Amino acid sequence: MDFVVTPTAEHFDIDAHRLGEHSQDETRTFPDGEVYVQLEALASIDRATVIHSGQPHPNRGLAYLYGVLDLLRTNGCTITLVFTYVPYCRQDSEFYAGTLNYARSLLRMVTDCYGVDRIYAVDPHFSHQEWIRDFPVERLEAYPLIHERVEMEDYVVVGPDLGAVERFDIPGFEKTRTGARDVELAGEFDVGGQNVLVFDDLIATGGTMVSAFERLKDQDAATVQAAAIHGVLEDGVERVRETDDTLYLTNTIARKQPTSAPNH
Repeated sequence: MDFVVTPTAEHFDIDAHRLGEHSQDETRTFPDGEVYVQLEALASIDRATVIHSGQPHPNRGLAYLYGVLDLLRTNGCTITLVFTYVPYCRQDSEFYAGTLNYARSLLRMVTDCYGVDRIYAVDPHFSHQEWIRDFPVERLEAYPLIHERVEMEDYVVVGPDLGAVERFDIPGFEKTRTGARDVELAGEFDVGGQNVLVFDDLIATGGTMVSAFERLKDQDAATVQAAAIHGVLEDGVERVRETDDTLYLTNTIARKQPTSAPNH
């Protein structure tokens, strides 16, 4: 089995094949923004595990991913795909008339068009959806990694919304979105004088985590820590870091490390 990493997954410390650079200008993009896809070891690969992160640069990342998968498929390789973060995973339903369930479309593309035999995904946002059963997807849970780092017994663990309740079987707030970056949360928890850990699958704008912090502080929590698996947007991650007492975040997406404590 050979491992192949796309450019957004190169921050992982694994022995894997990487895409080559164009010999004339030593880049992997052309001046017009199109991607250059070259896998020098292609001829020696029979079975490949491709590792891809859907952020940052989701659209350019998909161009690299589709190119790699097509090279491997054309070469007759058996392909397993690992998403550390699934691009378009929040577009997981037909929210309005005529809209695309992009997450489902993406899984159909990699299996039907590019011949991927098996997909592993780290806590995909759509893991609770019924349609996922149509695809050879296995969920990889990162919650145990958070548990190893954080002494859970020291905290009251809550979710910032009902999505976290479904995904992780923890109590949570009811959420109403009031804008692109802001939400209102409803719900009461007996957290007076206690340390609270707010756990969710991802941080995008950070609005939900910040609202949970404010509401728990209003309920007299001693400290409010945040933990998430996917740090989708840099601005959102920084917003949570600046608000919560501590932020724990995995490396499913390449993000800058904070320059000062206490956040992790």
